[in-house]
Amino acid sequence: MDKKIITPDEWDEYLADFSARNQGRRARFEAFIRGSVAEEDEEAVFRSVSIAGDKVTIRRAVKTKSGDSPISDEIEGVHGIAVQLDSDGSDNTMEFMNTNGDLTVLHFESMVDGES
Repeated sequence: MDKKIITPDEWDEYLADFSARNQGRRARFEAFIRGSVAEEDEEAVFRSVSIAGDKVTIRRAVKTKSGDSPISDEIEGVHGIAVQLDSDGSDNTMEFMNTNGDLTVLHFESMVDGES
């Protein structure tokens, strides 16, 4: 798998393109904060990712019996963004590093084998 570092001058355009090509894919978070790891139990459907200043906003939706329930997550102090590509070149993960050195990873359902 290849990893691509996204430079800050590319963030707005890259995140818009990333959102368009990944909308509707299942995704879940994993966070590495000060030596500990936290992982979401449940996946949600990816809608979009954007950045304003140093704050990234990720919009997803959880499927419920009554329809989609939107959720929005914010990551503040972002100073690094990278994308890990799957063996077929599709987006596998998006990584966000903040000013504290914490890493938040958004894992996507694989286009190759359906796992995330």
